[in-house]
Amino acid sequence: MTSTIRNLKRSPTGRESIRERDYDGSELSFGRDIQSDVQLQDLSVALKHAKLRYDETGEVFIDISAGQKALINNRIRTGVVGPLQVGTKVKLGIYLITLEAPTEKSKLVAQLEVAEDISGTENEPDEQSVFGLKRALPSKRIMAWAFAFVVLVTCLVLPTHINKYPEGKVAVATPFQADLFWNSGPISLLHSNLKSDCQSCHVKGWEAVTDTTCLDCHTELKDHAKPERLQQSTPLSTGFEAVLGDVSETFGRPVDRCTSCHVEHNGRAHIMPSSQSLCSDCHADLDKALPDTELLNAADFGTAHPQFRPSVITSPSFDKPLYTRVSLDKDPKGVSGLKFPHDVHLSKTGAVAKMASTLDSQYEFADGVGCLDCHSEEAGGALFEPVSMTNDCAMCHSIVFEDDEGYPRTLRHGEPKEVIASMRDFYEAKALGNIRDAEMNTTTRRRPGRASQIRDLNRRELAFKQAENRTIEKVEAIFSEGGACYDCHAIDRPAEIATLDFKVQPISLNDAFYPLSPFNHEQHEIKGLSCDTCHSAETSKTSDDVLLPKIEVCRDCHIGEESYREGGDFAHGKFPTNCLTCHAYHDGEHGKDNSKD
Repeated sequence: MTSTIRNLKRSPTGRESIRERDYDGSELSFGRDIQSDVQLQDLSVALKHAKLRYDETGEVFIDISAGQKALINNRIRTGVVGPLQVGTKVKLGIYLITLEAPTEKSKLVAQLEVAEDISGTENEPDEQSVFGLKRALPSKRIMAWAFAFVVLVTCLVLPTHINKYPEGKVAVATPFQADLFWNSGPISLLHSNLKSDCQSCHVKGWEAVTDTTCLDCHTELKDHAKPERLQQSTPLSTGFEAVLGDVSETFGRPVDRCTSCHVEHNGRAHIMPSSQSLCSDCHADLDKALPDTELLNAADFGTAHPQFRPSVITSPSFDKPLYTRVSLDKDPKGVSGLKFPHDVHLSKTGAVAKMASTLDSQYEFADGVGCLDCHSEEAGGALFEPVSMTNDCAMCHSIVFEDDEGYPRTLRHGEPKEVIASMRDFYEAKALGNIRDAEMNTTTRRRPGRASQIRDLNRRELAFKQAENRTIEKVEAIFSEGGACYDCHAIDRPAEIATLDFKVQPISLNDAFYPLSPFNHEQHEIKGLSCDTCHSAETSKTSDDVLLPKIEVCRDCHIGEESYREGGDFAHGKFPTNCLTCHAYHDGEHGKDNSKD
């Protein structure tokens, strides 16, 4: 059983984005408690406020915790309420939950959004006076010294004396284990399978977790760069940071370990760091630390990021095409080996649109040909499936070379030698069939003797000659201007047509211009965006055009972490973006086509 929450967020300009999250089970809990399935961070919501659930019949109910209230369809309700209908609106504090129709995947589907903004209201001073610590506690200085003394006694003195066992005695479980105070906190969800097996990571007592221990499980992790280059590019610690590093080294906690970045025992907090400084500390002035590097300096996406440099195919090949990184400022051209004008196919008034209108009843081409008529998303929605001649192009471009008594004979796309061989076999088989029909015709009188055998041999020789001529004629037609292959492919013609040594130049289609920065189209399916928002395909006249958006196009919606933190009008209506939004860290050497980096 699965339940789904669709989290709706609106930017200041009104743009909407929805993120779905699936939960196992038929019950969802809502509240401020960090253990709640859906945590609502507002003081008007109780720690454990309510639960949504559905029973075996598919009916949805809400259990409102004792002493709490909820606004259901603008009516104050308590206790158990239900069954709830699709469209029911449940308000918990500033949050609005709207029930949606169940799907095949989830019987319980709800949309969650912030219904009102209470930041900066006149109630804030009252909340500070009611919930602030100053109202009931001593001064911060007294509390600091008091807590320091409690920690010293409870965490150092007591564990040393309480959990002592005489020599030869085995430690047994007791209601109070003083050394549990050394536990740094609940383990993360990513490592929850190890929560009862501390020695998986903490191999030796009083010794910090080492990189070797991490790599025993994470065997397929790759270095971000060559270790010596990475060490050279890392800025030196100064001042207080250097002192902390020396202290850590003294107490057996060396710096530059896996756990320096991936801090454990933080419960539900994400173990993977997401701060932009993880990257910008080195890459902001990379050319100074590594003067021989070919990588460009990069820091904040909004203000200090170089133009995109996609990997473009400059020499096509059937198995190993040559890729070259070129800046989009240089208007790069790729070499795919195909002839394909996007502008002709996307025109709403040209010949393609008129031909498409005749196929409207079969392929729904009423508005002409669009991007999604040929480009279909992958199952995950990140990229697109390769364009297929059979599944996509053949809707309009026929590869039938002969109608054999109502049975269309098609070319074997992608295999030029097989195309020629299959056409020769077809016409020779037709010739043999005609000869066999003539020889088996019993109504025709035959002259006995050798003359009849000679006539049959001559008939066979003539039939095969005619079949070969027909093959040459058909093959030359499909590989010449106006032919099925010539219109899309670059053809190498033989010196003598009779040899039929036609060849198709290599085809190389690039579906990963940024192999180290994967792009997810599904996450960009938001209101107001279409294919032509980012890709200028309607004006492209050749398949060599690299139809990728420049960084300026992306900055229309995305803003760097530093710029967003500063706020102001520049940040309004834009999504905060840092290095890890587009780049991974442990996916091998960045700039792997550079020999030095």
